[in-house]
Amino acid sequence: MAPLPFTMSQEISPELNKYLDDYLVKEEATEHERVNIARKEAKTNVGKTHPVYGRCIATIPAREYFRLVKNYGQEEVHSKEFLKYFQKEMPDLSPNKL
Repeated sequence: MAPLPFTMSQEISPELNKYLDDYLVKEEATEHERVNIARKEAKTNVGKTHPVYGRCIATIPAREYFRLVKNYGQEEVHSKEFLKYFQKEMPDLSPNKL
């Protein structure tokens, strides 16, 4: 087995720690903005049907969507049960019912 690049006894450099802290602060700050953009997009899709894609039933910001797919898999994220749960928890991002 190959050794890990660092052990838990080694300390993380202060520069790396500051970078990670700043990144997380920016991520949290921009999450609200991303959700607001998705919310506006969802409002424009209420009652509309796309000729190819059909009705929009969920508007999920891209970063959050890819995190969901990474953690739970594409089949789970696209499942009827998940979409019902999403519509229940995030009605402002669900322009049309399933």
